[in-house]
Amino acid sequence: MRHAENAGIRKLALGMLCLIIVASMETFNPGLTGLSDDALIQQGGDLKQQLTAIVLWAGVIFLSFIPGVSRTPTTTRGMLWPALLLAWIVISPVWSTDPTGGGPKALVFLLSSLAAWRLAFVITAEEMFACLFHTLGALLLLSLLLVIFYPAIGLLVNDWQHEGQWRGAFGTKQGLGILSAIFLLLALLRLSHRRSLFNLAAAGLGLACLLGAESRGAGVIAVVAASCLFMARGRPRIASLVPLILLVDVGFGLAEISYFVITGNASFLVFGYDINLTERTFIWQYALHFWVDQPYLGTGLNGFWTAPGITSGFVRLHGWVLDNYHSGYLGIVTEIGAVGLLLFCGVAVQLVVKLRVLLAYTRSARLSLDRLSLEMTLGTIVMFFTINLSETYFLRSTNFFALLFTFLLVKVLSKPYPAARRVPAPGYRPPSGLGLPAGSS
Repeated sequence: MRHAENAGIRKLALGMLCLIIVASMETFNPGLTGLSDDALIQQGGDLKQQLTAIVLWAGVIFLSFIPGVSRTPTTTRGMLWPALLLAWIVISPVWSTDPTGGGPKALVFLLSSLAAWRLAFVITAEEMFACLFHTLGALLLLSLLLVIFYPAIGLLVNDWQHEGQWRGAFGTKQGLGILSAIFLLLALLRLSHRRSLFNLAAAGLGLACLLGAESRGAGVIAVVAASCLFMARGRPRIASLVPLILLVDVGFGLAEISYFVITGNASFLVFGYDINLTERTFIWQYALHFWVDQPYLGTGLNGFWTAPGITSGFVRLHGWVLDNYHSGYLGIVTEIGAVGLLLFCGVAVQLVVKLRVLLAYTRSARLSLDRLSLEMTLGTIVMFFTINLSETYFLRSTNFFALLFTFLLVKVLSKPYPAARRVPAPGYRPPSGLGLPAGSS
């Protein structure tokens, strides 16, 4: 039964989405609340942000069931591999050393995934990217103003490794850098479709914050992703190759894992030089050292850093610890094992195949696709897969970048494949008796 469109409720859902982006993109700068970093941790500032996002996602789920809100009928088309992966993630705390640590995160992961799935049928990709672009723009503008007028808040101080670098409105300079890279990608794509002072200023804002945070890697990824999309315009063969970047990223992730499992090294050895990627490789080698004891199932969601002795053991070895893998691919294999990694690879292959088909039919009215939104979708997914080589966004239950990927995954995989058209062979004449005029073909 079709219901009349409920535009008011849909606008409310978009407003809630903007609030979710603010609450769950990155941890806020503690200076905005007048607290120190340690005081913010003690008072659970990050936890409050997460709880706010969870409540808002629950509200989105509720709104999505109101008649007339959904733009398209809800479907599970193309969701087999993602559903299997989601089920494996949710049940993984069962074999964890501390199920009480992974159980709540699994429930939140299920809730946020359900919300992203429902939202995919309530709003369009264009509305999602418009909401993301303007909200990120406001956060980056706030970051720039903090750096200029309140440098004690906007800049990193008393940090021997990152002294003077920007963090703006966020808790870390990496957070500002990655969000600036995403914003820069969206701004460049918008600018290439519509040259305006607004889009040019937006690109300048993203670039300024990116340079201030000194996130060179994220900036390179954004520019390369945009360049690939620019080159693919009007070139079907190049366009069909761009989605394959996802498989290249997965290949690098698997190679990264294989190297440290086989060699046992704590860093990359290249022509006699030790390359530890700002000590990220220490974390990778340490996590994989424990993973080989339970390679198929893994430690369970959130079951590694919460296991007894894991954190203290890392501190004894290196004198510091971060409960962060700094590699999404390593996070997958460590927490949900080789089985989970296999399911993830199945999702990645399905996503690549579908993206190649959609790129071939972008201008087809049968699929109702917009070129700009498809480029933004592909560019964002490419950035997501690439950034996970050195940062962890896979298996994040409340971070918006991870949930944006789930939203786009549903959007892409739920699109129907275009129906094949039968083209008559040259010189073909239909047999008589079909009701066609004589001499027609």
